[in-house]
Amino acid sequence: MLRNYALTLFVLSLLVMGHVGTARAADNATPSYPDWAAAVVPAYPHARPWSSPIAARVQSKMYGLATTDLMPTVVAWYKARVHGAWSESEGGNTWSVKSGGVRIQISRNFYDDSGNEKPGTRVALTRYH
Repeated sequence: MLRNYALTLFVLSLLVMGHVGTARAADNATPSYPDWAAAVVPAYPHARPWSSPIAARVQSKMYGLATTDLMPTVVAWYKARVHGAWSESEGGNTWSVKSGGVRIQISRNFYDDSGNEKPGTRVALTRYH
């Protein structure tokens, strides 16, 4: 499980750092999730999906997004809409749940186009079945 968790965070970091300016939505617009994710949870408002060469390879199983909203706000929004056994990582920097064939991982902070850490939250939606 730790290996899958580490891999997911690594891939999400690559997605975020590899942003090439082809986001489908602005920070204040709601992105559309892939069908497999949209079946489990509505799209989070105020988020921006990320695109990169790696995203093309993993998008069928993973979808990443970032928001400038603070992590407690994002976690509360998802917890109100996705039922399941939510778990918090040691230190509270990540929350996750598995529901309807999708694992949702919410992590504190994300990176801007130049790779500098920015306040905000990142979310990884991973298809697991």
